[in-house]
Amino acid sequence: MITLAIAEDHQALIDGMKLFLNNQPDIEIVGEANDGEALVELVRLKRPSIVITDIRMPKCDGISATKVIKEEFPSIKVIAFSMFDQVEAVEQMKQAGASGYIMKNSSLQKVLEAIRTVDKIGKYYDDAILSSDSQRT
Repeated sequence: MITLAIAEDHQALIDGMKLFLNNQPDIEIVGEANDGEALVELVRLKRPSIVITDIRMPKCDGISATKVIKEEFPSIKVIAFSMFDQVEAVEQMKQAGASGYIMKNSSLQKVLEAIRTVDKIGKYYDDAILSSDSQRT
């Protein structure tokens, strides 16, 4: 069973993900947070196997929260969920310890694919990011 925590400062996005993911027999959502500080506390309390986090959030951003999570719980996998496809944002999340990066304009089916792929093989990066990276090099 994949245990999942979701951090996003837009509640409607969390609600949409929860509606979709609650129907998946292999995923249990163990909590949600609207800022990075609340995410770190949630992870300490619930110890999910995977975290999906926005990058830009109040109090503590997703990059800083990911660093803390990975320092305290190296086995927890983190997937960035962002509207930023810039190489710098992706690299900052990778350096913080993220296992994946998915764009907010992705379908919920792609979010599910990212969760399951990170659970099974440890990494997942949105095709939009990969094509964006290749255009810059």
